[in-house]
Amino acid sequence: MMSRDRVAAVTLLVLGSGGALEARRLTLGSAGNPGPGFFPFWLALGLCAVAIALLLVRPAAPPPAVASGERLGSGKVVLALAASAVYAFILPLLGFVASTFLFLLVMLTAIELRRWASSVVIAAMTAAVCHVLFKTWLNVQLPSGPWGF
Repeated sequence: MMSRDRVAAVTLLVLGSGGALEARRLTLGSAGNPGPGFFPFWLALGLCAVAIALLLVRPAAPPPAVASGERLGSGKVVLALAASAVYAFILPLLGFVASTFLFLLVMLTAIELRRWASSVVIAAMTAAVCHVLFKTWLNVQLPSGPWGF
């Protein structure tokens, strides 16, 4: 029976190989003039490299056994998935900055269990930096909310 690491590695290898094959169908171009398949191809190869490394590396010790009454944190996973779904829904309605701020606020307070004050500051700074980086410097078109940002 394969360990979870081996199953994950084989899955990543299959996904990476499929991604590389599909990316080859696009124009790769060159490093100086990349085509639409350039980055997906190299990212897929990187995924394959990580999968191969995971297959070759032996763990130093077996993973610790989970006690029968111990929780695995599945509630946090469900909350993160729900927050991501809500984020995707409110993004076109509230815009990038407000949606990202709210998403990060939920993730930091509910999942990371940070204090409200630090969560508000981190979420606001991250949303602002991402807005400046993508909208101003890289000219990426981001959804604008009712407030114009």
